[in-house]
Amino acid sequence: MGYSREVYDAAIAELGRRRTNASAKAAALREHMIEKHPRIRELELEMAGASVRVARAVLNGGDVTAAVEKIKTQNLSQQAELAEILSREGIHSPNFEPNYACPICQDTGYIGNRMCECFKLLLREEAFRRLSYMGMMKDADFHSLKLEYYPDTPDPRGVSPRRRMAEVLEYCRNYAADFDEKSPSLLLRGATGTGKTHTSLAIAREVVERGFGVIYGPMQKLLHQLEKEHFGRDDGNSEDMMIDCDLLILDDLGAEFSTSFYNSCLYNLINSRMLDGKPTIISTNLDKNEILDRYGEQISSRIIGTFVPLTFIGKDIRLIRLRNEI
Repeated sequence: MGYSREVYDAAIAELGRRRTNASAKAAALREHMIEKHPRIRELELEMAGASVRVARAVLNGGDVTAAVEKIKTQNLSQQAELAEILSREGIHSPNFEPNYACPICQDTGYIGNRMCECFKLLLREEAFRRLSYMGMMKDADFHSLKLEYYPDTPDPRGVSPRRRMAEVLEYCRNYAADFDEKSPSLLLRGATGTGKTHTSLAIAREVVERGFGVIYGPMQKLLHQLEKEHFGRDDGNSEDMMIDCDLLILDDLGAEFSTSFYNSCLYNLINSRMLDGKPTIISTNLDKNEILDRYGEQISSRIIGTFVPLTFIGKDIRLIRLRNEI
């Protein structure tokens, strides 16, 4: 997958930050240990002077082999003494080497001429982050979506919104906790303000924290980005990223403009991810018949036929919160 210059620059900057941070921590640890154990500095100076002593031994002549062997033995003894001091402090890097985030490439991003997997992951995460609209994710979790916002009184069908939503939210919590790339796709349906977006963001937050690549966004914004790239008004490969990510969350299906291009993009996203066995979450205010009327058989059959339906019921939580604040 190709990435923009901005994505590469951001990933490279992150690698530089990691290297600088690792070196700074190693230097700070060294100074702290020297202050606590002054003998460490003496040992470092003695070991640093080994090469000078070897050179002198060669220049002085005589039994050079014996002299070099003696210096080598002294050096090994000094290394062992330093390692013993640090070991007692729980430190197992005798030379105060930086503890890099990636020990394979030492946070350079490359192993020889080959790109390290850590760099590939950074590029992927940065590209997903730039495409996603998860600014509110920090405020969205399952704990803050309280069941008290849902009426406990049964509706005309005899269903208690609070009891039903307890089941829905428990399913979503387990979904996020157990998520993997083969998790099922979800269709979150319900009226405005019943918690669909909040729940989607809560799932996204937990899945991201577990290390998966997530793209979340309102349908209109994501499809508009595809439109700009398709018609040359913007650079990027958003469609590939949306197909490739571990979890794609399309919020507010039906709020986007209805165009043949958007419908074509939506079909390609859903169908491609379905063929790859990758999960997608869609939230919408539309019911089954409205989805069919708006998107036709090709799209609606894939959404209704393959997504796990979760119905959100109750009153507009935003209005309830607003009234409580007054």
